[in-house]
Amino acid sequence: MIHIQNNSQEIVASNFWDQPITCLALSVNAGCYRLLVPESKEKTIPDMLSKCDYAIVSTTANPSNNHYSLEIVFEDHSEAPYSIQMGAGWVLGLFPLPDKMRVERRLTVWIKGPRKIATFKAYNRLVPSLPWLKPLQ
Repeated sequence: MIHIQNNSQEIVASNFWDQPITCLALSVNAGCYRLLVPESKEKTIPDMLSKCDYAIVSTTANPSNNHYSLEIVFEDHSEAPYSIQMGAGWVLGLFPLPDKMRVERRLTVWIKGPRKIATFKAYNRLVPSLPWLKPLQ
């Protein structure tokens, strides 16, 4: 089981990086999306973060019943922004259900330490299906 010790939006401690995990995970706390990057995926960080202006977290279905998937797009205004798709099993904690199509939050990126290496504005939206690599409206 993954444990995260929080100080509001910050991660103070976690055993995430002590587990044999090879997938990215998303933790949500205090209105902030926190992307946890295992050591085996740290080589993807430059592609993810270079030229990123903001992140878009698109959600399908109903997060309240854990039958959903999500996509994180690191919007760099290119034809092919870096994106990640994940199912409910890789979301640690309760996922916030947006009450509007576009809700502004924050997204932070964390590596082993835990150490925060990036912070972006992030917008949450409900979409009918994934992938949904469309710009914000």
